[in-house]
Amino acid sequence: MMEDIRRICLDPTAEDRSWFPDIAGNDDPYATLREAWANFRDESFILQYLSPNLIRRFRLFEVTDDSSQSSMSVDAIHDELGYRRVRSALSKQYDLARREPDIQVVDVDLAGDRCLVLSHTVYNGILLEEKTCQSVLRHIAGLWGYNVRLVETDALLGETLKSHEIEPPPI
Repeated sequence: MMEDIRRICLDPTAEDRSWFPDIAGNDDPYATLREAWANFRDESFILQYLSPNLIRRFRLFEVTDDSSQSSMSVDAIHDELGYRRVRSALSKQYDLARREPDIQVVDVDLAGDRCLVLSHTVYNGILLEEKTCQSVLRHIAGLWGYNVRLVETDALLGETLKSHEIEPPPI
């Protein structure tokens, strides 16, 4: 990508000028790269600077591999929308926020049974590993002193995929 940024800065095509108007033909690839290194992380760097030229050169495309379907489908090909979708899909693979579980406190019944309710936002259908989840919930319930419920919710559909509830250990 860095070589491609250099090419865009020094010898841009019409496509480069359309996709990268701020850097195409600026004749200063090193300043452009220094600014990119200083201001972008891996995922945002890909989202900002992956060019259609590189997508074609590396023959990148996006597929959906749904385990409930008997075959995969190609979702993004080499056209304007496809380039944007490939950039987005590839950058999401480097997004650390999507690699770590997103668990948040969403409710607590202070006037009633004091049950602490947690929510795990599920991306790409990847649920928490059962054994680890139960262990962590037992620990939280021990600290909280009351029941703890964890609801795993699909990020796109908002529907509940799985629910866990743990009672605190006896004192």
